[in-house]
Amino acid sequence: MNEEIEKIYYFMKRDIISFSTYKTNIAILVLTALFGALSFAYLGSNAEMQSVLQLYNMDLATYLIIGLAFSTYLNQSLTLIQRTINPWALEEVLVSPTRLTTFIVGSSLWGFIWSTMVVVIYLAIGVFIFGISLSVNVLGTLIVLALGIGTFIGFSMIGAGILILTKQGDPVTALITIATGLFGNVLFPPQVMPPLLQAISYLVPQYYFFTTIRLMLTGWSIQMILPELLTLALMCAIIVPLGYAVYYWCLKTARKNGTLSWF
Repeated sequence: MNEEIEKIYYFMKRDIISFSTYKTNIAILVLTALFGALSFAYLGSNAEMQSVLQLYNMDLATYLIIGLAFSTYLNQSLTLIQRTINPWALEEVLVSPTRLTTFIVGSSLWGFIWSTMVVVIYLAIGVFIFGISLSVNVLGTLIVLALGIGTFIGFSMIGAGILILTKQGDPVTALITIATGLFGNVLFPPQVMPPLLQAISYLVPQYYFFTTIRLMLTGWSIQMILPELLTLALMCAIIVPLGYAVYYWCLKTARKNGTLSWF
């Protein structure tokens, strides 16, 4: 166990060293986060959406800042498997003495640390510049984050599995990204859409993630969001094993066909 933890540390250290060598890229990423937060906070502070106030008891600036901040975690999770166990390097990983789970965890830690920094930037701008009010339920926030990240890692496994087989791209990531923007309760509540589109929103886990994460940051208790939280937990419990099964089957099929490294 100690050896595996040490490997995870060195994988993370490798990523940090690699990331820190690109100073211009770091500056661009920080500026992108800053200007993105400022742009949507200004939009929220100078616009009104009555449905946001009615549904969540918060102003539009708070709604947008929290939604955009925490979408960083989901974007990181959605591409996790493709980035860490990409098909063109998969064969080398499988023949190494390192466990696959150790490699995935070690190679993804820095990405989530960076995502946390971006979230802090967004929330700090909201609080100190635009005066949004946060009352964080720490336990509830961690539970929602774990369920949301787990669900999107499940989607990532499905996408990576398809990529291993088809060698032509990952349609899952594209579809989930589109669904998040339209149905995920990121930029506007689905309740403002026609009934049919509203119904679709209630079928995707993104809606439950962004709904519950906002409420956990604005003073609600876990008991108050229990129906939505249980729905998100159920979706996570379905998608994660399904994603693993799809990824495992695609990997096994590619090995059997001798096409694992055909890129």
